[in-house]
Amino acid sequence: MIFVFFLFFSISLAQNSELVDGVLAVVENKHILFSEVLGESRVAAEQKNINPQTSPLLFQSVFEQILKDKINLHVVLAAAEKDSLIDVSYDEISRSLDERISLFSSQLGSTEKLEEAFGLSLVDIKNNYWETVREEIVIEKFRYSLLGDVAVSQKDVLLFYEDYKDSIPAAPPSASFSLLHKKIETSNKTIESIVDKLSAIKDSVISKDLSFESFVVKYSEDPSVSINKGVMTTVRGDLVPEYEKIAYSLNRNQISDPVKTSFGYHLIKLIDRVGEKITTQHLLLFVRAGEKEKINTISYLDSILTVVENDPGLFDSLSVISKKNPLNFSGFYDKVEISSFPEAVVEKIKSTKNYYFSTVFGDNENQYLLYKYDFNPSVKINLNDNWFYLEQMAINKKRSDVFNLWIDKQLEKTYVKVNKNY
Repeated sequence: MIFVFFLFFSISLAQNSELVDGVLAVVENKHILFSEVLGESRVAAEQKNINPQTSPLLFQSVFEQILKDKINLHVVLAAAEKDSLIDVSYDEISRSLDERISLFSSQLGSTEKLEEAFGLSLVDIKNNYWETVREEIVIEKFRYSLLGDVAVSQKDVLLFYEDYKDSIPAAPPSASFSLLHKKIETSNKTIESIVDKLSAIKDSVISKDLSFESFVVKYSEDPSVSINKGVMTTVRGDLVPEYEKIAYSLNRNQISDPVKTSFGYHLIKLIDRVGEKITTQHLLLFVRAGEKEKINTISYLDSILTVVENDPGLFDSLSVISKKNPLNFSGFYDKVEISSFPEAVVEKIKSTKNYYFSTVFGDNENQYLLYKYDFNPSVKINLNDNWFYLEQMAINKKRSDVFNLWIDKQLEKTYVKVNKNY
């Protein structure tokens, strides 16, 4: 029976190959593609160790759940975008993207490893996920407007614990510590050398009538250059503002002066423009701190350690003061879950003795100094030690139930059509 089902499923895919990039479902004016549901289903199946070939029924259930989740997501999004009170700014999206990229880069070890994991350059990662992040922020704001007042009583928490105590996962590892995070800053001399190099390339292209593309292929550090030779066709809003401001001001075949963006420094050549659509070619050089800057950062943190090694309280204060932006991990943390911190920090928390300072540690982009109070490994949840954690789980469960009921009602008045040929 299973073999027959899988054979039928495979034949259906072959006979309806146009569906691979076709529309699987429509929610209001949003399309859900067969290819994206299939791709996410394969990832989810791999995470659950489900082989589509040997377990086609299980894979089909994963596929249907992914489709259902996507339909529900678009139902929520359709309602949220009709709410005139929900507003998401360019800065909110950009900040959220930067925070995620910074967090993932720290967890993976570097921005290069992040690009390798995604198979995309940072520019392409931002462009590809911009709309996704915008939608997530819209949905989160809308969820809060619906569920912000949901609360639980002491009785609710006790009932939740009784109902789920055998299935509640162990509390994640947590720790109390202070952390000083210092990003390795690039010196003005290094930045000047990057700008000078780009200026020299521009001068060579213009004065010697050389091919700009040859310099792009040879020198550009954008990982996608081997595929597109630095050429991008975009519309206004696709790229970061600093890039677009210059690109839209150029004449055809004109090359800009060095342009700074969050990715580094660019030379931009305008190839063509039709209305708001432009085709540009760019040469990107990353801004990387050198060994000297790294040594200076380590020395700075070592000097801090010398001052505070007999005064953890002073170090706590310095750590809190140093938390200047969301991308910096500095701060005092009391019994916090540690899984969201960079791997180097997590390992140092585990290996440092209680009530001791660590040595300065980090990588070529970030350096840290840590004072550890205590570390709590994963333990079974109980009412006495984990009340706050259980209360949050009970609130999340209640919010989820309320939200699912809202979605069921919303589905009744939302246009949803599923392609039955899939």
